[in-house]
Amino acid sequence: MSGKGFGLIALAAALIPFTQMTAAQNYKGTPKPTIQDYGPFPTTTVTTTKAKGTPPSGECGNPVTTCLFYGGDFLDSPVYPPFLANGLANENTLFVSGNPYGAAVWVPFTVPAGQTWDVKGLFTNNLASYGVLDQGTQPTAVAYWSINEEVIAGSPGVVVDSGTSPATSTATGRSGFDLTEFTVQVTGLSITLTPGAYWLTVVPVCTNSANPYCDGVFFTSDVEYLNTTPVNAYGPAEPLSQSYFDSPLFGASFEPTWGPAGAMGGNGGDAFSGGVLGKIAKK
Repeated sequence: MSGKGFGLIALAAALIPFTQMTAAQNYKGTPKPTIQDYGPFPTTTVTTTKAKGTPPSGECGNPVTTCLFYGGDFLDSPVYPPFLANGLANENTLFVSGNPYGAAVWVPFTVPAGQTWDVKGLFTNNLASYGVLDQGTQPTAVAYWSINEEVIAGSPGVVVDSGTSPATSTATGRSGFDLTEFTVQVTGLSITLTPGAYWLTVVPVCTNSANPYCDGVFFTSDVEYLNTTPVNAYGPAEPLSQSYFDSPLFGASFEPTWGPAGAMGGNGGDAFSGGVLGKIAKK
């Protein structure tokens, strides 16, 4: 599938009041997503209220803890172009399944020169139908995560570290397109990063066929730098137009999210809402 063709899916997906809710009750198998499953959908009212106020300086995540990098909060603004996409599929669910994921958004970040990072956790913010994590076995609530370097179009680059770990899924207080935003967060990591460019992904897992909520969807929230810096962004600025989308199910292999040929078809996708937790071990 071409990048632009997927972009049509991505754009519709980003505008999702997900209309196939009856699928949760009538689930008989794992259907392959189609354009009809994802849209098009009408524009709906968007709320962007914050949960628990602004986190203290130097903290991010949900629950909050010591922050190294955060791309910023999701915001849908009426001053943005009318067809600006607001998210890309990021999930391993009954609806979009795969190993280790059905779809993933890869968020870029930079460790500055002269610093060494002690990474303790990672997270992504995702607009979701239900926000439920359930792999069907203990521990039930998990997410797949990875930090890679040297990512380029068509290639995952080099894996620094990855795994499937216990995770939390916590509402942020923001919502849009009849979906609620949840922070999917893994902690308990111990990863040392030296200066350079990296990409992270944290993918929600809900693959329990006995759980009707696993037929819901997750989309990593887009953030925009149109005339502003995203609210609560922290640490080194997120590199713009450097994110990638990977999905064997959709026929996308580390496809750029930005630009006319990208996964969003030129409608947004310059940056996404994700973060790195931990401390600077060396300056």
